[in-house]
Amino acid sequence: MKILSKVKPVTLKLLASRVALVAIFGCLTAGTTSAVFAQGGPGQPNLSAEEQSLAKAIMSAPDAAAKLKAAGELLKKYPKTALRPRVARDMATEIDGIAEASQRLSLAQDFQTVFKEPSEQELTIRVLINAYAAAHQPDEVFAAGSDFLAKNPDSLRVLVVLMLLGTDQAKLKNTKFVGQSIQYGAHAIELLEANKKPADIGDDVWQQYKAVLPGMYQSMGVLNLLKGDLAEAKIRLTKAVEMAASDPFNYLFLAAVLNEEYQNGAKDYKSMPDGPARDDELKRVLASLDLVIDAYAHMIALSENNAALQPARQQYLQDIESYYKYRHNNSTAGMQQLIDKYKVPARP
Repeated sequence: MKILSKVKPVTLKLLASRVALVAIFGCLTAGTTSAVFAQGGPGQPNLSAEEQSLAKAIMSAPDAAAKLKAAGELLKKYPKTALRPRVARDMATEIDGIAEASQRLSLAQDFQTVFKEPSEQELTIRVLINAYAAAHQPDEVFAAGSDFLAKNPDSLRVLVVLMLLGTDQAKLKNTKFVGQSIQYGAHAIELLEANKKPADIGDDVWQQYKAVLPGMYQSMGVLNLLKGDLAEAKIRLTKAVEMAASDPFNYLFLAAVLNEEYQNGAKDYKSMPDGPARDDELKRVLASLDLVIDAYAHMIALSENNAALQPARQQYLQDIESYYKYRHNNSTAGMQQLIDKYKVPARP
């Protein structure tokens, strides 16, 4: 029996570096970064008159540099002030909002010299990492992050941020940090699934973390594609599908992995001599092709109204027709019904 293997719609690395990756990680970053470092505000502490005056000086300072200097004055005189956690968080937010990269980096470095308590290390490293990222210095991002994680291996916030920033670099076709990003992402997922909530993360923020687990599995699948680990990519993307069955991006990538698997199987089949082993391989290859068709149908159905996915959807529409006709005596009868079966029902 002749095996159809000429349909190879999108190379995996190309797929992982174009618009779909932008959409995935744009959404994932937006969904997690605000939650990653969010913490509840403190109660109203009792402050001396001088503490209140120094606190007002921070709030009335004209810019971030002046605020940080005023914060230093407060902490120099009152290192144990009850305002310290709030001031640290507010300064971190202030610095993160600076648009000019060199100024932001300079202040991030100064931030570390002002807030030096052990409990503040995670916050200061996050501010520094984000500043390095804004300054387009990925080597410094991962150097600083790796040093911190060597001493604090279970820092979920930093693990997630580094995975996201590493994936963003992969999107920009810099695959230097793919291996580290996979390592950090895998450990972050492990902590989340073991329900190892850090003491300083509230229940609401913890639930936000857990809500993005499907997206983390998706990103890990793409990172493994870029690494060339097809088997691990399939495991991660299959898990993403199980957790978020209505996400068309999951099927976009899973279909590509399954198609690559089918192509490899078809190639092996063609090289085998006639006999029972070859016949068994044919059955396995055809079953693999049916999985590709099903994944294509899912992606096509779920992406119908997704503008970002239309180019990929049109390609997959062409490819599913070729595969479907091959498996159904050169007929497309039933193909549209298969696609329709996976469409999300319209809301009443």
